[in-house]
Amino acid sequence: MHSHFVLFELMALNIDIPTSKWLSMVIDDLFGLLPSYGGIIAVTLIISFFIASKLNSVVKKRTLTLTISSKAGVYGAAAIFGAAGAVGFLIMLAAMQPILDVTLIAGARSHLGIAAQCIAGFVSGLVYGRLR
Repeated sequence: MHSHFVLFELMALNIDIPTSKWLSMVIDDLFGLLPSYGGIIAVTLIISFFIASKLNSVVKKRTLTLTISSKAGVYGAAAIFGAAGAVGFLIMLAAMQPILDVTLIAGARSHLGIAAQCIAGFVSGLVYGRLR
């Protein structure tokens, strides 16, 4: 998402970016950001999913008395993890400046960019919630 937002901003300045360069930058960013931003994301998701797991346990205990179907429980868990991923990304982005003394990554300097990053966190939570 970060790479695409940067490239879209360059296109808005009437800079022509060939498809091969576009792909090259996305791949370079993927591997270049993996050690730093990927590590921060990993820690964020570990903490978020740990909290979501505890919340999911509480919700499961309460819903057993309501006899909700097992399928609803699976989707409910995925939703809890999805929300945890999105909130975790939002907190991570907000905390980067005061903790790490760095500006938000370029792809998250607009409201739309932040939303896209949070959607990525939401999707990661949904996937994790369904696979666990």
